[in-house]
Amino acid sequence: MKKYFVLLCLFLAFIITAKGQTIHGTYAIKNVQTGMLLRIKDANTKDGTPLVAYDPEDWKCMTWDFKHIDANTYQLKNLLSGKTFEPTGAISAGTALHEEPINTTGTGQQYEFEATGKNTYLIKLKGTDLYVTPSDEKGSVNSFIILAPKSGTKLQQWTIYQQSPTI
Repeated sequence: MKKYFVLLCLFLAFIITAKGQTIHGTYAIKNVQTGMLLRIKDANTKDGTPLVAYDPEDWKCMTWDFKHIDANTYQLKNLLSGKTFEPTGAISAGTALHEEPINTTGTGQQYEFEATGKNTYLIKLKGTDLYVTPSDEKGSVNSFIILAPKSGTKLQQWTIYQQSPTI
């Protein structure tokens, strides 16, 4: 009986840890295929500023504070602007993401981080089947970040790494 109890405890511990860890802190979000980071364009703090791809830098405008909502869902707060990003207009494939003030009551600013490997994720807009995706698969500077259906490619995979910028 004791042996079965130990096995049950080990099995439950495995199931709990297999679901992943909660992300806490400030991170850069880097695209696996392009190597570009998520950034608010030109470090502009004005509402409606597009979310774009940019070469990696240790800047506040490229650093996101992960606010845990539940399970694998987060709201991301930009360290420079104190805002987040959301789709502009109707939510559909090809919709661009823009900077907006944080709204804690809606889901249009919540993103599910689906693990695909160690610190590698697909980022899905909660309540949809659309994923955060660079509009340019080659990663040109200031190309828009859009929502797109799941493609199964590295273009929709993102890594995160801790970042604590001073500028």
